[in-house]
Amino acid sequence: MQGAVARGLALAAVLAHCACASPGGAGDELAPGPEEPAVAAEEVAAEQEAALEEDWFDELFEDPAERDPWEPVNRRLFGFNEIVYDWVLDPVATIYDLLLPDPGQRAVQRFFLNLSEPVVFVNDVFQLAPRHAGSTGARFLINSTVGLVGLFDPAAGWGFPHRHTDFGQTLAVYRVGAGPYLVIPVFGPSTARDAFGELVDALLRPDLWLLTLGPIMVVAASDGIVTYDLERERLEALRDTSVDFYSALRGAYLLDRDASVDARRQAVRD
Repeated sequence: MQGAVARGLALAAVLAHCACASPGGAGDELAPGPEEPAVAAEEVAAEQEAALEEDWFDELFEDPAERDPWEPVNRRLFGFNEIVYDWVLDPVATIYDLLLPDPGQRAVQRFFLNLSEPVVFVNDVFQLAPRHAGSTGARFLINSTVGLVGLFDPAAGWGFPHRHTDFGQTLAVYRVGAGPYLVIPVFGPSTARDAFGELVDALLRPDLWLLTLGPIMVVAASDGIVTYDLERERLEALRDTSVDFYSALRGAYLLDRDASVDARRQAVRD
């Protein structure tokens, strides 16, 4: 809709220019003013921007099934993940809940959140969002020191709240489309763009460069268990209320991810 309006405005501008240049009587031709090329360039840029926004708007409302061209393979991977969740992650998350009281769990969650702040900082820089990068950097320094490696979050009370972003959102800021829907073994739903983004984000984590392989695997597994424990109730609720859990999860993931990516694009623009 916005692209059509922009094209209409551009066409009206061209017709108006032609009317001014047409012979009024004896065939006199008006010379173009010095500002007309700049105006035309602005109109072209506005039309291109509107067209890109229209493409993004269309992607937001595309049928989730149409974004899943590899559904047979994805469903098999989804079934494998369900086995892993039922036999591995669910029991481990249950033991985690039993052994660690809520205050301890919140401290662990804050620790892993703080560990992700350098990734957020780099993506803030990639997205040319200096204010967000400064806030993220200050938050990481405060919580890593005063907050005891992130077990506490004094930075939030000092005006530096957590803002999530990732490399998938960075690619979206630069107009890279989401691509096909994917189910990644163990990790779950994603898209082609976001799967690549998750790989880049993993390479940006400081523990990857500061620890050896064994501790890296322990940290990654612990982070995954904490994340799964946080999402487990929502997953169970969706499973209990859906006829086809695969389709329901696919639609919920794409809707939530599209909304978060669009919100980030707007935040960077503002």
